[in-house]
Amino acid sequence: MKNKQLLPSLSLFYPAYNEAGNIEEAVKQALQVLPTVAKKFEIIVINDGSKDATLTISKRLAKRYAPVRVITQKNRGYGGALKRGFKTAKYEWIFFTDSDLQFDLSELQRFIPHTRNNKIVIGYRKQRAEGKNRQMLATMLKIWSKVILGFPSGVKDIDCAFKLIHKSVLNTVGELKSDGAMVSTEFLLKTHLAGFTIKQLGVTHQLRMHGTQTGNNPMVIAKAIKDTFVLKQSLVQEYVMQKQAQLASLA
Repeated sequence: MKNKQLLPSLSLFYPAYNEAGNIEEAVKQALQVLPTVAKKFEIIVINDGSKDATLTISKRLAKRYAPVRVITQKNRGYGGALKRGFKTAKYEWIFFTDSDLQFDLSELQRFIPHTRNNKIVIGYRKQRAEGKNRQMLATMLKIWSKVILGFPSGVKDIDCAFKLIHKSVLNTVGELKSDGAMVSTEFLLKTHLAGFTIKQLGVTHQLRMHGTQTGNNPMVIAKAIKDTFVLKQSLVQEYVMQKQAQLASLA
C-alpha cells in the first residue's frame, strides 16, 4: 500500500565498503521502495575504496537503472563515506542506511508521516541482531558520549544506520569533522545543540548474510575514542568563535 503522503524528493545513499555480496540486492530493494515514499528520487552508492567487486557491480546497476549513480573514493572510513553522501545528495530529503541488508527498507514508509512536523526522523533497533557484545559496545558508546560530550540521553540508538534528514538540517549543522565511527554522534549532537527535535521510531534488525562487519575491530574502537576528544575540542572551539562573534556584533 502506498503512503497518502509522498516526499517531494529524496536522495538515498548507501555507504559501501566490500559489499559485493549485498549491494545489488540493496539497490533493487531501494528501486522497489522509493516510489512508495517519494515523488522523485535518486539512489547513490558511495564506494569507499572497496577491494572486492562492489564498484563493478554498482556501475553495472547505474547503467541499467536511471535513478542509480555511483561515487567512488579512496577508503576514508564510515564517516568519510557519510560525509560524501551528504555532499553528493541533491534532493530535499536525504536518507541513508547501510548496504549490508541488516534493515528492512520498507520500514521507511512508516517514517514519512512524521516528516510533517520533524526534520529529523531516525530509527532505533528494537533488538540488535549481533548479540550481547555489540549491545554492550553500543551502551558503552552512549555512556562515553554522554560523559565526555554531554550527549543527550534521550537518543536511544546513536549509530543506527536508518536516518531520514531534511537537507536544511545539514546546512544548519555545517560540515562534519569525523571520518570514523563517531560521525553519527557528531551529527546528532550538533543537531541537538542547534535546537532540532529528533523523532525516533523502532526498526527491525537482522544479521548480515554476506561480508564482514568492522564495528568490533579494535582499531575502529580505538579511533572512535580518539575522535571523541577531537570532537570535544572542535565543539569548544566553535562555541568560543560563536561567543566572540556575538560580542563583536554588540561592540
